[in-house]
Amino acid sequence: MIPPTVIVGLHGRLVRHPWFDRVLEGISDGTDPDSSLEEDVLGLVIDRAGAYGWQTLSRWLHEDGRTTARHEPTAWAHEEVGGDWTEDGAVRQLAWLQAGFLDAAQTPGSSVRLPVRPMTLVLTEVLERVGEVSFTGLHALLPLQAAQYDTAFFQGELAPWFGLADPDSAYDVAVTVFRVPGGDGGRGATVEQEAAAVCAGLGDLAQGAVTCTTPGTKAASATEGPGAGLALDLDGVLHTTGMREVMRLDCRTREWTPDLAVWLLEAVTEGLRAAGGAVPTVVSVSLASPSP
Repeated sequence: MIPPTVIVGLHGRLVRHPWFDRVLEGISDGTDPDSSLEEDVLGLVIDRAGAYGWQTLSRWLHEDGRTTARHEPTAWAHEEVGGDWTEDGAVRQLAWLQAGFLDAAQTPGSSVRLPVRPMTLVLTEVLERVGEVSFTGLHALLPLQAAQYDTAFFQGELAPWFGLADPDSAYDVAVTVFRVPGGDGGRGATVEQEAAAVCAGLGDLAQGAVTCTTPGTKAASATEGPGAGLALDLDGVLHTTGMREVMRLDCRTREWTPDLAVWLLEAVTEGLRAAGGAVPTVVSVSLASPSP
């Protein structure tokens, strides 16, 4: 059975370390015309995931010419990776990772969560090895139809972590939800009702670490693009073609990091799931007005 697809993308600006080009030998030899520098280097996410004990590829062990063991992915099934490191001052999608979501059907007896946090972690770590990153946004394609695991408890547990931040700091953050027009957003609720419920749920989970308001919603046929902190081309990716913005939440946070962005994304995803969302959905978290 082919697992449903998860895609995680990090957006921002990257300035490569001055020494970076001198250490590329052994990572990218340039002999594969179909492989870019970004793909070669970001392929290190496989080994980085393995360092945390997250198996993402099928592996075989051999002894004396015989296959003695086979290990299947346990965290996510790695499919593709890529990014855009153009240094022109514009926001770019610096890194993205596409994988198969191993739900309970593939991993019996476990409570499997969508792997947004670990996928974001390994992408972030590889980018930080390459250069200085100005992070402006995060997005994820989420197969809500396969996300049956209630994560509200875990999101609530993490809230005090993000509350431990300078109370005088404030970042305006946009959380946006994209679906194919006509996609089921909940149990018969309007998009406005769904947005209000998601925002209220986020407020309850955040325990003061984040505030949320609903400036309004967009019709499912709206053509407005992603926010200023994103370089997201939904129609350029097979799995997200035809998706349009249906909901935007205005949030204010005390910090801006990939860690915080993941938490916001997962908390909103939990609200969508609890409201009955059961179709592939893209959720993005981005700075409302990223610095130039």
